[in-house]
Formats: sequence, C-alpha cells, structure tokens
Amino acid sequence: MSPKVELSSKQQEIVFAKDGSIYVKASAGSGKTRVLTERIRYLLGKTKKKILALTFTNKAGEEIKQRLNDIPEIESRLFVGTFHGFCQYVLENHGSLIGLSKMPHIFEEEADRLELIEQAIEQTPSYSDEYKNQSKKDQQNFRYRVLNFIAEVKRKLISDDDLCSYTNDINIVLLYQTYQDILRSQNAIDFDDLLLLTYSLFINQPNIAALYRRSFQTICIDEAQDLNNAQYKLLMALANGEHKNIMMVGDPNQSIFHFNGSSPDFMDKEFVNDFNPTPFVLNENYRSSKSVLAAANKIRPENENITDTVKQGLFEIHSLEDDDAEAQWIVDKIKVLVGSKHEDIEGDICYEKIAVLSRNKYVFNQLELKLKENNIPCYYKMTPGAIKFESDLMKVFDLALRIKINSQDILHKERLLKTLKISTNKTDDLETITSKLNIGFEKQLLGIVSNLSDDGSNLKKNFEQFKNEITSNDENDRKMVIDDIDELLKHWTNYAKKTDNKSLHQFKNAMALGQTHPLAQHNGITLSTVHTMKGQEFDIVFLMGMDHETFPDYRAVRTGGIELTQEKNNLYVAFTRAKRFLYVTWPGKRLMPWGDYKSRNISRFLKVFDE
Repeated sequence: MSPKVELSSKQQEIVFAKDGSIYVKASAGSGKTRVLTERIRYLLGKTKKKILALTFTNKAGEEIKQRLNDIPEIESRLFVGTFHGFCQYVLENHGSLIGLSKMPHIFEEEADRLELIEQAIEQTPSYSDEYKNQSKKDQQNFRYRVLNFIAEVKRKLISDDDLCSYTNDINIVLLYQTYQDILRSQNAIDFDDLLLLTYSLFINQPNIAALYRRSFQTICIDEAQDLNNAQYKLLMALANGEHKNIMMVGDPNQSIFHFNGSSPDFMDKEFVNDFNPTPFVLNENYRSSKSVLAAANKIRPENENITDTVKQGLFEIHSLEDDDAEAQWIVDKIKVLVGSKHEDIEGDICYEKIAVLSRNKYVFNQLELKLKENNIPCYYKMTPGAIKFESDLMKVFDLALRIKINSQDILHKERLLKTLKISTNKTDDLETITSKLNIGFEKQLLGIVSNLSDDGSNLKKNFEQFKNEITSNDENDRKMVIDDIDELLKHWTNYAKKTDNKSLHQFKNAMALGQTHPLAQHNGITLSTVHTMKGQEFDIVFLMGMDHETFPDYRAVRTGGIELTQEKNNLYVAFTRAKRFLYVTWPGKRLMPWGDYKSRNISRFLKVFDE
C-alpha cells in the first residue's frame, strides 16, 4: 500500500523498513505521527493480520484513525488506543480467567480513592488510633502518601507475597491490602489495576498472551518516552521473546510524566537491550519556525536541521513589573495580533490560532480576568476524561448511575444518601432510595436513572424530555443543569458511534478512560498547562509565568535531580508547541496565596539566552 502523503528520504527509510524491531528517535516537529501512520498503512498492505497501535492519549489515537480512515475495513484491521484502553479490551474478553466474573467498574476519581484509603485506615486497628491523634494536615499528607504507595506498588508490579520485602512499614502494607479488599468488595478497580490485572492475565495464562501475539503482525508504540514500568513489562509479557515486530517512536527530551512513573530509559535502554532494534533518527523539522527552533535548542540542544525550515518566525522574552502587568501585556499583544496578517502565518490571525501556556493553572488567574474584561473568548483545555458535572442535580445523577450499574458500590451509595439527606439500609436499591424522596427534580431524576435500559437505548430520549421540564428560580442554576445534560448527551453520542453492543456499564468505564470525550475544536484563545497541551501546536504561543520556582516548579528546584530534568523537558515541550511565534513572559513580582507580593527572579532555564 503506497503512502498517502509525501515523505522525506529519512521518513521513507523508516516506513519501508524490513520486518523486525525498530527504534525511531524523533525530535519535535519531525513528522513522527506521519511516519507511524504511513508505516501502519504500508504494513496493512503486506499482511492480513491486525496491527496494534498503542498511544498515551485518546486524541493521538483518534488522529491515527482519521489519517487511515480511507483503508477498507480499517476498524477490524487496526486496534488503536491507549494502554489502559487496550487492557480494558483484553479484560472484557478474558478477565474471567483471572477470576473476574464481569468487567469491574473503574473508580477514576482521586477523591474516591482517598475516601477508600480513609476506610482502609478505619479497618486497620494497628494504625487507626495513631491516625486519629494526628493533625488534619498530617492525616491528609498520610492519605496521599498511601495513595502514592499504592500507585507505586502497582506500577512496579509488586506481588502481595513480595510486599513485605519491599517496605518495612507493615501498616502501609496492611492498608494496601485492605484498600484492595474494599475495591474488590465493590466490584471496582482503579486505573493502575487495569495494567496490573492484564499483566497478571498474560503471565498466568500464557495461551491468552499467545492468542494476541499471533493476531498482531506489528505492535507500534507512539510517544514511547512516556512508558512506565508496568506498561513496558506488559509489552514484554505480550511479546514473550517471540514477537519481534515492535516499533517504538519517541523523543527522550519530551519525557515529562515522571510523576506517573514514566522514564525514557524504557525506550532508550530497556527496549534497545531486550529487542536489539534497528535505530533511526528523525531530526528534520517540518513544524516550527527558525526562531522558535533556535530558542528550543538553547533549552535542549537537538542539532535539528534549522536551515531546512521555511519560516523565520519570532521569539521574544519580556520582563513585566508583576503578574497583573504580565497578563495585561499578553491581552494587549493579542489585540494587536488578531485580525492582522503576517507572511509566516497562513490567512488572518484569529483567536483559534493562539494558545497561552503555563506550568500550573493558577498562573492564569489574572489573565482570565483580563480576557473576560476585554471580551476576548477563551477556554481552558482540560485533560479528557469523565464528565465533571457543575450542577448539584447532575452530580446526583452521576452517583445514581454508578449505583444502578454496580449494586455493590457502597462508596457512592453512601455519598448519594448523604447528598440527598436521607437514611436507608445500605442494601436498598435505587428504587427504594427514590421512594423515600419528596416530590422534586431529584426524585424525578432518580426515577429516570432507575428506568434506564441496560443498553442505554432510552437515555437520550429521557434526558431530552427532562431538560425541557427543568425549572428554577435561578436561571443560572437551570442553565447549569441544561449544560450538564448537553455534555452528557455529547459523551453518549460519541460512545454510541463507536460500538454496536452498547451498555451503561461500558459507557461509564469508557468515560472514565476518556474515550467518549468530545474532540471538537473550542472557540477562542486556548489556555492550557504544558502537560495538557502535549501533542498539539498553535501558530502563536504565549508562555507566561516564567519566574523561578514557578517554572521550574519550586518542588522540583528543592528536589533537584530527575525532577529538575523533567522540568527542563516540560519547557522544551512548551517551546515546541509554537509553530511560528513564541512570546515568553515573566513577572518581577507575584501575588502569593497569603495576599502579599513577592519579588521574583527570571527562571534559571531562561538564563541561557543571556549567554
């Protein structure tokens, strides 16, 4: 199957490479997604087997699908999805072999997991008395410590038998085991369990791993620098030393998820040692302007071929008096840019071609106020995932839906009863809970949830009708409920388009994994943290808040080592989100949470521009 797009000689070499393991070190803007998709296109023309393409975001997976949608029967010939999505697919089909009677429900919210930890502490007598005597702050810190320990144990794939040799803290081991018992009692798992359980399935049922191994001609991994231990070991269990056709594409300088256990070493070292892949380097740049590339290379020298880029572009650093002046400068510059033309940018400059990035969301506080004052449309880019309902009424719906599809979910049942301010037996079903409510919209809503078909076939009709019946003394409250319902229906529509065998259970898990999130472009200026913006580019980028201990983050400055390296990678990623213009700003003073202004210095990373 011939390429659909034009390829450079370096890109062609990779696309048409012989079978076997391939390692592509692809720097920013080098066309790695193009190479990956065209390699898949080429392979599908050679084999009748399926291809497995693993990504780290649903958006990246959708982009690959769209680029290959002209291939007949592509849905049945290519599995594209995140590692978690692939694991969900495997467990839905073969989870019974490791004791799962049906696919568990995913507890995706951090607040839910923290509450389970609190319950685990109450059920651990050897520690609960000590915990009760701690201050509120120490209790909170401990709950997060346990949460991080649980995630670490699962990502390192440490078995229950090895827990005691992993740590000397017997209480934290007991808390981990109790936390897992509570999850199991409620027919639930968390995100890390998806990887852990699938790994366990492949190890303990090697015939299942062999089944998948035989069905995939090649395994392709995008953004491989973001692999963590559990993901890499899952890949090893699937390959089992027999599957050699593995392609990894990534850039070690864009590794920014260390907090999730990721490391470029799994691509750079482990994969190289285990598979002896043919190495390729993609260092041409087809995206960023010369000015942006030159600036990015000061942060992370890449030796990219800047001379091959066509557009000159623009890079500027500006120091402002304080964070208020910084926000005003950005607003004024946006006003000047929008509606104008520039030879480096195709067409008129509009809001949708502009993004403002920062290390942390709080940095946008002043800017959001000033954008609103100047009637400049903007939206804050969130990480796709489950719906975050704004209205109290639809938060009740979310709890009720969880209970309907999982009668063992005591956590959310107790939360629903508390929200509705009623008392009932924990074993009561949704219909009994509904009967104890006085007439009102909560009762009507719970009645709708109770009567939803298991396949969700009446969900849209019921909620369209409910939306028309909503009244409120406060028009803002009514609008909030209607907006929430509209958002729910968008997620349902996206889910329904992708599957023939629909179910409310599967819909809720798909939402938890971010598979139902609307991918339509929003209007206005995009505001985003650097982590959330990965994989997207804009013609014009403002990077604000570049004062030291804001970027790099103060915690990384104090810790040093790999944390600081990750911060520098974060900055490199931020720079390379700009295709043409990049404006970097920092305030000489910043309003601190306690209400005082504090003098700030320029980020240590920007000092290279004074050299």
